[in-house]
Amino acid sequence: MTIDVWTHILSATYREQIETAGSAAPRTAHFLLANRPLYDLDARFGVMDRFGDYRQVLTPLPGPHVNVRPDGGQALVALVRGNNDDMAELVGRHPDRFAGFAAATALADPDVATEEAVRAVRELGALGVQLEEDAVNLPIHEDRYDPLFAAMEELDAGVWLHPFRTPGTPGTPAESAPFVLWQAFTWVFDTTITISRLIFAGIYDRHPRLKIIAHHGGGMIPHFSGRIKMIPSFTGVDPHLADALGRLQRPLIEYYKMLYVDTAMFGSPHGARCVVDFFRPDHVLFGTDAPFDLTGGATFIPATISDVEHAVPDASVRAGIFEGNARRLLSQRLRV
Repeated sequence: MTIDVWTHILSATYREQIETAGSAAPRTAHFLLANRPLYDLDARFGVMDRFGDYRQVLTPLPGPHVNVRPDGGQALVALVRGNNDDMAELVGRHPDRFAGFAAATALADPDVATEEAVRAVRELGALGVQLEEDAVNLPIHEDRYDPLFAAMEELDAGVWLHPFRTPGTPGTPAESAPFVLWQAFTWVFDTTITISRLIFAGIYDRHPRLKIIAHHGGGMIPHFSGRIKMIPSFTGVDPHLADALGRLQRPLIEYYKMLYVDTAMFGSPHGARCVVDFFRPDHVLFGTDAPFDLTGGATFIPATISDVEHAVPDASVRAGIFEGNARRLLSQRLRV
């Protein structure tokens, strides 16, 4: 069996919200609605059937609960709850297709975000929660979000970290707006910075059993691990660095290796090899980002399978990435 731990779905609740939002809809609304496998199950299943015993973990579409705010407050809470209810219903209705789902939660109010994440795991059977990294400029390494991470650790649930940025996101360089460079490059940068902030804030010291799963192979981390190792040598440059390192209980690089990552590299065997080498095979889970290739996964899924096959010569190790690691990490609620 192949378990794809990162595939997106446009729930009925989110689709309706986008279609009726008018000028408040995300700039990507046309792109999303044109991608039928995001919400058309027949189109989705037709692609899935090409890959034998293949199951998907559904993750929410990043953005609607961040960008589309009809009046904020309770309307936003209802939007997120409706999305999670929809995802739970899909998993329950198609257990032979979907191995589970990661819930959405809106980060503007940390208490409400924690409450919805806990509800989704306890009552709906979610495998965990997907967080948008620094969504609408909300830094999740701050103390106010610690109860959310503590709750996920206590529930033995996963935390999927997904980058989210548009050309209008605060801090986006103007020169990255043309040619979709903000998506191609700043997303993996955001992943790297978000994880690093969490590590320096002591997330793994406080919550050593926390299962953080980062998208796109952990962003820049494995490819620039040598530069990470150099950070402690720059305490004379940044007066805060020595204090931060002094609070950490392990060498800095060891925290990065505690992270779990997926394989959504979009046809990059050399990149996948670097990811596996750095994080070690038991911390890598098969994930494709389907159906954002606009083919329902017909491009991303085989490309990602090929990446893993070229990066990992040992068949038993590959089996762990394709299936075994997901079973071990998410076994409490995984529906396979």
